[in-house]
Amino acid sequence: MSLQLNPKTIEASQKLLTDFPLYARTALKLRSKSEGIQPFFLNRAQQYLHERIEKQKATTGKVRAIILKGRQQGCSTYVEGRFFHRTVCTLGLRTFILTHEDSASSNLFEMVQRFHQTLPPGMAVSASIANAKEMHFDGLDSGYKVGTAGNKSVGRSSTVQLFHGSEVAFWPNAEEHAAGVMQAVPDAPGTEIILESTANGLGNYFHRMWCEAERGQSDFEAIFIPWYWQDEYTANVLNFVSSSEENQYMQDYGLTAGQMAWRRNKIAQLGETMFKQEYPANAAEAFQTTGDESLIKPEAVMRARKETVVIENGPLLIGVDPARFGDDKTAIIRRRTRKAFGIESYSKKDTMEVAGI
Repeated sequence: MSLQLNPKTIEASQKLLTDFPLYARTALKLRSKSEGIQPFFLNRAQQYLHERIEKQKATTGKVRAIILKGRQQGCSTYVEGRFFHRTVCTLGLRTFILTHEDSASSNLFEMVQRFHQTLPPGMAVSASIANAKEMHFDGLDSGYKVGTAGNKSVGRSSTVQLFHGSEVAFWPNAEEHAAGVMQAVPDAPGTEIILESTANGLGNYFHRMWCEAERGQSDFEAIFIPWYWQDEYTANVLNFVSSSEENQYMQDYGLTAGQMAWRRNKIAQLGETMFKQEYPANAAEAFQTTGDESLIKPEAVMRARKETVVIENGPLLIGVDPARFGDDKTAIIRRRTRKAFGIESYSKKDTMEVAGI
């Protein structure tokens, strides 16, 4: 007697192949911060990441994303879950994880192993190789490898379709890896490179990559995750009285007194500069360094972006930031009274061409 599958069962199975949030809560298990092994439900930051990444994939056919985030927000967990889903649901897919240190490599790969070991009956896949550095799903000819950024040649000879770079700002040989393992990912539909990190000062590879992505000068999508999206980042407000600076911060970001009490406690532990790096509220403050006194504070920029200003009568002012033939761009913007508008940018223009424009 042949088995007749219910059409609804077939539809549900097909949906699991393409809908990662559904697959995550149905099939994947995580070690939660406080409640042991639990199903993987996407939090707010992870949902936002998923929406941004899926939108890019629908537009370009591939994923190139760089994520700036605070600590313990689930970004690495999201990427590992996403890549595990694709790896066990696709023939011949190779996934590579590169982290900044051995302990981080072990932690992320343990997460992958837990995903595999706790798959529900009927969704399990066999693994012919499953050790501390590699996992191969023999029935699919797909698999995982993990490496640590201290080795300059790690992953160089591989061909990879999915690449996760974790805590990229702390890679000791970032430029070598960019020229090595990241070049092992073909520039082809279906491939994905996702880089994520907390900030680690100015001028390093991650900071440069982030700035290029923000300016639209690379294929990478710049995705920022603010600290206050985490539900657990709140504290008891008993005896908490906010200062004028805290009131302004609370108003700027729409925060609660509990979130502000948590922030104050963290600043007492870390200091304000380190808090901004580890738990940024906006991208600009993540890259501030000790003693950095910027002309315009990130909070002022953020408030200005939220303002709605109409163009009033007044003189037309034109600001020009010229560049020549390097990687930078010439920028031009207009302003009347408090309204800035009409921004333009140009590459590879000499002085007379800019003057002509």
